[in-house]
Amino acid sequence: MEYTEKCPVIEDYYLLYLETGWNENLRLNKKEVAKAVQRSFITISVYQQTQLIGFGRVISDGVVYAGIYDVMVKPEFQHHGIGSEIVKRLIKKCQSANIRSIHLFAAKYAESFYQKLGFVNRPLDMPGMKYEPNKS
Repeated sequence: MEYTEKCPVIEDYYLLYLETGWNENLRLNKKEVAKAVQRSFITISVYQQTQLIGFGRVISDGVVYAGIYDVMVKPEFQHHGIGSEIVKRLIKKCQSANIRSIHLFAAKYAESFYQKLGFVNRPLDMPGMKYEPNKS
């Protein structure tokens, strides 16, 4: 397996994005996905020979805050430590850039995965909200 900081070819990434179910809610087209990925602060792509099997990225201001997004591994390669390695590498790159605060959003089913990598849930009394149109 090869881990690289190079952004993947969009056709390969979009296929992984679809295969892992990441596009079920957002329904992004290939051009929108490409634009988002190309604006990332850090990317980690994982290849098995020439096949893209994993990916993760960081969005950041480059000084204070960084957010880890889109950590995905092709289903048949999951549960082999690839996702953990992606997150560890993203954290290490953020730390090398002296980023002060690293965050992520985790689905309920993924909380234990991220907790094993050092993430903790925000206390219920801490500020933080998500915008959802038409909810008021």
